[in-house]
Amino acid sequence: MGIAERKEREKLQRRRDILEAARSVFSEKGFQTATMDEIAERVELSKPTIYLYFDSKEDLYTSIALEDSYKVMERLKETVASDAGLVEKWQSVWLAFIEHCIENPEYVYISQHILAQESRQRVSDHILEEFDNHTRELVEQVSQLVEESIEKGLARDDLPPRTIVLITWRLTIGLLELHLSGRETEFGVDDYHKFFENSFDVLINGLLQRGS
Repeated sequence: MGIAERKEREKLQRRRDILEAARSVFSEKGFQTATMDEIAERVELSKPTIYLYFDSKEDLYTSIALEDSYKVMERLKETVASDAGLVEKWQSVWLAFIEHCIENPEYVYISQHILAQESRQRVSDHILEEFDNHTRELVEQVSQLVEESIEKGLARDDLPPRTIVLITWRLTIGLLELHLSGRETEFGVDDYHKFFENSFDVLINGLLQRGS
């Protein structure tokens, strides 16, 4: 391995280490309370070194969501490429996304944080552009699955595919926020696995063509 290649690998590893430390600190403290000093201490680097990789706390926060978004895309592509039926694919996509968010709750919080215009103004343009482009790619992947369902007469055709995706996404985020808040038991939910399965049944029955 050459010197240049080794240095590049070390740089990538350091970036991953910073992101992992930041994920831990943000999870414990929340975005507003967490500081770059705490992140630097957690990863055992100086704060100026952190700024060599990320221009701001907002960039670091958004980069965590972007990293998770790529993981979501990998799981989604695997599901869409499977031999399962369309309804089964819908359910797999739904449950895979939910499972990822439960395992990585900061992804939910960060992705919602970045939707706020005030937050977006504090994120570097190149990171925001990558985040937005990847979000559009995710929407496009799921939209193609919906379009296929419409073409085969499975899904209702009176709504644009992107509208269906948007409705599904926002409903899912709302259900996840309820679960992650720990307050779902106040509404009679004692089994979150069954809760999300029932949620999918309600959703899919609203999207299926009558008689499907």
